[in-house]
Amino acid sequence: MNKKIVELRNKLGLSRVAFAKDLGSSATQMKRMEIGTVIPDDEFIQKICSTYHVNPAYFTGEVDIDDAVTVVSPEEKKKQVGNRVKQLRIEKGLTLKELSALVGLSYSQLSLIENGEYMLNEKRAADIGEAFHVGVEWLLYGDEEKKYFPLNGKMAKWLWKHPEIREEIWKMMDEEKVNEQENS
Repeated sequence: MNKKIVELRNKLGLSRVAFAKDLGSSATQMKRMEIGTVIPDDEFIQKICSTYHVNPAYFTGEVDIDDAVTVVSPEEKKKQVGNRVKQLRIEKGLTLKELSALVGLSYSQLSLIENGEYMLNEKRAADIGEAFHVGVEWLLYGDEEKKYFPLNGKMAKWLWKHPEIREEIWKMMDEEKVNEQENS
């Protein structure tokens, strides 16, 4: 698995830091995965696949790297992100000016983002995501499964204020893990 992660990162032309950041991990943790001292779990592999549009069969050895991933240029990525922002704004019936006021970006910045001339960073993606109740993963990477009902800072803050619900979710997660282990 470690060699496949290194091969994929190199194919994408990303540094370990950039690769880890996109996946919500640290460069240190990524290094551990790459040298084989840490084995990524299935959830992490799924995150890699959804973030970088990688065919999961690559990680099982069924397809090679060239058939598993299409490298998207930075320019194309900016266009894709811009299209998602524009699509969302139009779905919500907002003008650029209204969205600008809602998320704290200037009209010209939003115009550049929507036209694929400027890349939306994570902070601004989080602002837009929170305003529209969509996930940052969808805005930045097109992960359709994470478009609605995102797990974000707002939800985490709310869960900290409601320990009984947090505990219930934890128990459900623990039960699911036990069930997965029993079925393995």
